[in-house]
Formats: sequence, C-alpha cells, structure tokens
Amino acid sequence: MTVSKRKPGRNDRIGIAVAVVVLLAVAFFFGKRYFQSGSGGPAGQAPMRQAPVVVLHEVQQADLSVGREYVGRVEPIQAVSLKPQVSGEVEKVHFREGSAVKEGDLLFSLDDKQYRATVALRRAELAKAEANHQRVVKYNERLKAADSRSVSASDIDMSESDVLQSAAAVEQAKAALRLAEIDLAHTRIKAPIAGKAGKAMFTRGNYVTPASGNLTTIVQDNPVRVTFSLPDREYLDQMESFRSSGESVYDAAIRLSNGEEYPVRGSRDFESNTMDEKTGTMMISLRFENDEGRLVPGAMVRVLVKPAKSRIAVIAPQEALLVDPQGDFVYVVDSSDVAGRRPVELGEEYGTMREVISGLEPGENVILQGIQSVRPGVTVKPISLESEGAARTPAEKAMESDFDLNAVTSPDIAGDAQ
Repeated sequence: MTVSKRKPGRNDRIGIAVAVVVLLAVAFFFGKRYFQSGSGGPAGQAPMRQAPVVVLHEVQQADLSVGREYVGRVEPIQAVSLKPQVSGEVEKVHFREGSAVKEGDLLFSLDDKQYRATVALRRAELAKAEANHQRVVKYNERLKAADSRSVSASDIDMSESDVLQSAAAVEQAKAALRLAEIDLAHTRIKAPIAGKAGKAMFTRGNYVTPASGNLTTIVQDNPVRVTFSLPDREYLDQMESFRSSGESVYDAAIRLSNGEEYPVRGSRDFESNTMDEKTGTMMISLRFENDEGRLVPGAMVRVLVKPAKSRIAVIAPQEALLVDPQGDFVYVVDSSDVAGRRPVELGEEYGTMREVISGLEPGENVILQGIQSVRPGVTVKPISLESEGAARTPAEKAMESDFDLNAVTSPDIAGDAQ
C-alpha cells in the first residue's frame, strides 16, 4: 500500500501564524510584569540594583615595638668532661651521680700502688745523682787547690766536665721525680669546676686508660647562659640604644617550656663576632642566675625581648587584605560611600594585623567584611559591626597576645655580666 504525503494547505499556514502571534503576546505580557516587579516602579523604568552591605574598618597607626619572642637554648657557662690521665683500676667512686660538686672535690680514686713505687724509685735516683754531684765537686776543688806541677791541665778539664754532667744528672732526676709525682696525683681525679655531676661511666673494679673515654661530665648550672638569634635590624637598634643611653642591658625575660615566666631578668653576656649570613641574625647570649635550678642546660626556652626603639606604623586587619596577579590591595571607601581598589605594600604580621608600608593613610576606611560583593566604583552601604568585643579596635585585640615584659616581677638588672 502506498502512502502519499499531504501538502499543507492555506488553512494550516494561517493556524501556525496565529499561534506564533499568541505566543509572542504572552511572552511580552509576562516579561513586562517581570521587569515592573523587579524595578518596583512603573512599566518601562530600568531595574535598580541594591548597594552591597559592607563592614568598614578605620585604618590606624600603632606602636609595633612590642615584645617579640625568640627561641633560645640554655647553655652552661662551663662544662667539663673528665678523662683519666693515667691507666689503672678504679678503686672508688666518691660522688653521687647527679649531685652538686664543688671545685676540688674528689670524684674517682685509681689504684696508685705502682705510681707510689715509681715515685720512691725516682727519689732514690735523685739522691744518687745528688751524691755523685757532691763527690765530683769536691774532687774538682781538690784538684784546683793542688800544686799545678802535680796536676795536669787535662785532669782539671776532665774534673770540671764531670761537675757539669753530674749537675745535669741531678736536674734530670728531679724532672723524672716530678713526672712520677704528677702521675701519682692523676690517680686521684678531682672536680676542676663547681657544678652538677653526671653519670659515672666507670665504677669500681673497671680498668681505665687515657683512651677509655669520659669518666663523667660536670656542667656549671648557676649561673647559666641563654643564647638566641636576634634579627639584624633589632640587633642594630639595640647597639644604637646602648651607645646613646650608656646602658648595656637587654630588656629581656624568658618563658619556660611549661609556660611559666622565669622571675629573674637576664644580663648581657656577649654577642657573636659575626652575623649569620644565611639567616641575617646575630647570636646573643644572656646570663641568668639559676639558684633554684629551673634552667636546665640544653633546654629550650622562649626569650621575650622588648625592642630598643618604638616604631609607629600604619596597620590594617589581614581580613581586609586581598591579592591578585597585580599584587596586594584593599578596597577603600570614600566619603561618598564609593569603593575603590588601592594597591598596598605590606610589612610584617602582628597577630591579626599587618603592617602597611605604603598605600594607606590613617583615618581611611577599608572594607573588612562583604568584600565578595564589591567591585571598583560600586556604591556600598556601610554598617557597624555588632559583635562581642566590637568596642576594642582590631589593633588592641592583636596586641593582647603579646607578652608584657613589665609583668615579670624581678629585680632590675644593673651593669654588664661579670
């Protein structure tokens, strides 16, 4: 069966045209109502866009010379590793491990029988040499007193040579005796400094030699040093302050690893003679009294140093800072509530604030919140920030976390370290 297609007639084309006209009329009607409702005004008026709501922050100046924290290490001023100078068996350990010892305290005794015998032998050799020296001296005197016709010149020369040789033998015997006495003294090992003794590495019955290694260590624990690295700018400011004021004391305190503040101020000890070229810092050493032993050599502490100079700078909240391929910038709002893009050069961070080296002036308003809806040239609607703590400025909040050096109850430091 063959199906033939019917060509659209005149009535069909009229129906299609009517449908199109109806659709266009409906679209126009609803579009007109949409634009009227969007603008809130009569038909034909352009829609008005609402101004974005933003929170502003007034740019301020602040003294950035607040206390800065640096990582420091406690070090003993003196530390000694005791090693045996002679060989021998350990007879006795005279100290308690970990106890405080005084300079000159006996720590180890080695078996000294062999060394005492050696001293006795050297004394006998010295006595023999002295007796021989007296004999040749008297003989030489008799030769010189005899008649020259009965004594030849060669005999006198030989006698004088014997006198010199015997005198040298006496000195040699004295030196040998002194060496033997030194070795005997080394069998009694004493503390060369006052401090805290460590572990005894060898106990009674062990045979030790000069190659055996350390017997124990002693570290001076009062006073102690705390060393840390100070940035070059802060170091130069400190040196300038020392020269201008005539004082030579760092305004510094330390915080222990458990968070407690050490109640004693440190005094200036010394500065390194070279600047670290990799980090641009100078190693500083402060001396602290350690009567209670809370500063343990090798421990890490926080050194809190108050800068020598005040540094007034413009600061802005980090929340207001933006960055794009062109660099850092903020949105500044003028007196007409129009936002504008402002490039800025930034410095160091201070809590939630950031130093602004250039680009902003005190008193200008930057957008703190609502930045995502802002573009350059847009009129904004500023509102106040209603939240807990709004009465404080962001600068005050940022500085609260800094350590108050004046809060440390400690005696004043006067003069250089002894």
